[in-house]
Amino acid sequence: MPFLIAFALAAAAMPVAIVVGRATGLVDRPVPGELKIHDRPIPLTGGVAVAAATLVAAGMAGAWDPRIAAGVALVLVVGSLDDVLALPSWSRVVAQALAGSLLVAGGAGLEPLGALGGPGVVALVLACTNAVNLMDGQDGLAGGLAAIAGAGLLLVVPGGSGAAELAAAAVGALGAFLLWNRPPARVFLGNGGAYAVGVVLAVLATAASSSGWPGLLAAGICLGVFGMELGSTVVRRVLERRPLAAGDRGHAYDLAAAWLGSRGRSTLLFLSTGAASVAVAAATAAASELSAFGVTVVYTGTLVTAALLLRRRPVSAVEGGSG
Repeated sequence: MPFLIAFALAAAAMPVAIVVGRATGLVDRPVPGELKIHDRPIPLTGGVAVAAATLVAAGMAGAWDPRIAAGVALVLVVGSLDDVLALPSWSRVVAQALAGSLLVAGGAGLEPLGALGGPGVVALVLACTNAVNLMDGQDGLAGGLAAIAGAGLLLVVPGGSGAAELAAAAVGALGAFLLWNRPPARVFLGNGGAYAVGVVLAVLATAASSSGWPGLLAAGICLGVFGMELGSTVVRRVLERRPLAAGDRGHAYDLAAAWLGSRGRSTLLFLSTGAASVAVAAATAAASELSAFGVTVVYTGTLVTAALLLRRRPVSAVEGGSG
């Protein structure tokens, strides 16, 4: 039921969000010389509809948590302001850390980490928010991967905690968003929307950790493609001595588009990898602790190898619309 409610709410709200984005000028404009791959202004308000539909549907299913709602709202507002005003990077990091701290204040923690469980949640929020934002550079990619990851987390979170309802609501809202974000996109998540989705994914991964290491590792595998993008981007920019917040077109999905000849094929490859990750995660959650660690090592090694292989060819011009 949360899936259907969120889907219906987001589907109804998305056209309104598009109109509001255009009317207020909250759009991503293609500027000559900048790293844009779309050719017309695209509203950045899709994430507002996704976040609102997710929270409302989860609340209607009895899974309302004011700290989660506050954390999502905080990063949504700050990220949306960043879309308009280009805020300094430290302000975004502070907002993300505060959102994680709100979750910890509500009792959230990565249980297998013991005393480090609280700081681990804050680190997880920082990782998820920025990873989703980094992946949001190609039509249908971030939203599609987040929906797939959310479906995987739905399989591994415990029942009775409200996490399953939140996961179902998030998947439903993202599914409706993809109706307008598939190529050629008519609306984007925006920085605020990407951050909000990241907070929700972090909440779900935290809930999965309550079943011990297999649950936490399974959650990490569900988010593995996001983790690969985040890790490879940070390492690349450090090695190139570039600011971590600087934009570029050297992302893994850009490289895959160069290999495959189109952004559509690149998106399909990443979505397929995300779906395969969910299958691996489901097996990991049901495995013994030792087996779960073994599967995670093999899975991580496979992603790292794939990322290194992609870097053997530079980015070239590829066909495709917006991003």
